[in-house]
Amino acid sequence: MQNMIFSEYALGLLPYISGKSSKGEYLTELIGNFIQDGAMDACPILQAKADTKCRYINGTRRISPQNAQYLYNHRDIDKFSKWLGDRIDDSDSFENVADWLHENGIDTKEPDSACANLLESIFLDASKSTKSNPTDQETAIDMQLIEDIQKKIKQLPRPADVPVPKEATQDERIYIKELYKAYGDAEGINSFSEKDLSSYPEYAEDLDDRRIDYYAAESVRRGVLELKGNNLIGQFEVLKNETLDGVKDTANRTHLNGYEHMLAVMEQSINVPISNYILCASPYWINGKIKKGVCHHLVNDGKLVWIKKRKRQ
Repeated sequence: MQNMIFSEYALGLLPYISGKSSKGEYLTELIGNFIQDGAMDACPILQAKADTKCRYINGTRRISPQNAQYLYNHRDIDKFSKWLGDRIDDSDSFENVADWLHENGIDTKEPDSACANLLESIFLDASKSTKSNPTDQETAIDMQLIEDIQKKIKQLPRPADVPVPKEATQDERIYIKELYKAYGDAEGINSFSEKDLSSYPEYAEDLDDRRIDYYAAESVRRGVLELKGNNLIGQFEVLKNETLDGVKDTANRTHLNGYEHMLAVMEQSINVPISNYILCASPYWINGKIKKGVCHHLVNDGKLVWIKKRKRQ
């Protein structure tokens, strides 16, 4: 078997042990379970940004000899084997992993131990590498290309603002209905509607703010469609998917009521990293209001709700 590099290892096992994790989360779990618990806080790779972690997995960035040495020195093979074995069992992929190892010249009846030993050897080999990686020059060129792209994106004009109409449109019906449910849940009103807003001015003000957020995101949605370039056509969907991935844990938690549920998701949405959204380099095409507005678009899509259906007693 030719010496395997980390990205080949990580991508080879990804279908079987990553679960539903993103590539950045997968890297964190892979490295975090390979090294000793006490070494995790000081591990440089675990402190990397999400997009950098993705590059380690994809192979566009190599693990340096210094970082590989750190991982090798602080390895915990028993911990990693147990974690890997649990993941293989959870995904019922014992035979798949064994076949993958066989394809790479390793025949074993204990895939978890074999995978642990293989990763150990990968980091040992990487720690001894003193030559420049063959992709270093390509990576430098790629980084320059990325910088040039980001510079051009920052120069993009802001998307044309879509004004907030005085009366809500049909496109707003679903997310506003869900907001009414959230307001009613907070006040103990089963059928909160527009007529109740006069009695609860704080919710009338909140609704105005939510509509502004919705149209901030709508301006981006329409603006993307108006940009020329096939690579940008699906970027609003990328933005929605990245946002959903970032808020779904918060959305799945139990909250005091629907209104608190909505507020918690909105607060989380502002902090969601969206590195796969190409236009994130421009402040005109992403900000807190746009991110919150995207959540309302996700409500329209049925991906988020503020009031979960309660089971009958």
